[in-house]
Amino acid sequence: MCRCKHINPMKNSSSSKIALTALLAGALFLSASSAFAAAKTRTQTRTGTYQDSNGKSGTFTETKTSSPGQKQTEATWTTQDGKTGSHQSTRTYDKATGTGTVSSSTTLPDGKATSRTGTITKTSDNTYESKGTVTGPNGKTSSYDAVTTKTANGRTTQDIVTGPNGKQTTVSTVVSKESKGEVERTTTTTGRKGKTREKTAETKATPDGSGTRTVAITKPDGTTETRTQTFTTNVPSN
Repeated sequence: MCRCKHINPMKNSSSSKIALTALLAGALFLSASSAFAAAKTRTQTRTGTYQDSNGKSGTFTETKTSSPGQKQTEATWTTQDGKTGSHQSTRTYDKATGTGTVSSSTTLPDGKATSRTGTITKTSDNTYESKGTVTGPNGKTSSYDAVTTKTANGRTTQDIVTGPNGKQTTVSTVVSKESKGEVERTTTTTGRKGKTREKTAETKATPDGSGTRTVAITKPDGTTETRTQTFTTNVPSN
């Protein structure tokens, strides 16, 4: 559930939710643009379970549909208490013009929701800029400006989120492919007071589509929470 990557069953602060939601616009579209190169529509579904260090558990389902110029994601998860959350996103990209759009919405099991909308522009070889707005669970709007650069084994993203009060949060993400089927993502969020929150996610998948995803979150106070997911992914269909 890598994007049950973008889906986080664990409790986060509102500022972290806004910053991480904005980051998706810059950090994920490169993988989307690769999918856009496919000549046919492909659908991939991943299902599994999760367990965190606070004793919480649940199940999730995520479906990604890729077609030329567009990628859509539909995901839901259910907590051990039977409460559900959902995430939807759509990304488009036109290789001829080097431009695209992003939009998404997330609703947590507690009913709080965030949404985002923005644009993507290719600024140079292997470098893209994403700009847009994020609406937080309190209805207030922030803006984001993210620059993503493709590397030899992944990508890096530097994102600045400006809140409705003008204060800024920076989000830095490094994604690297360690080996076949193994990807590591590290995201560091730094607030206006210099406090940081780091999230490291390591996904390991086997050729048959099964795998694990281990997430470790280090909070500003130095404490760490972990979450482990096991999943099965179907063979993409046309």
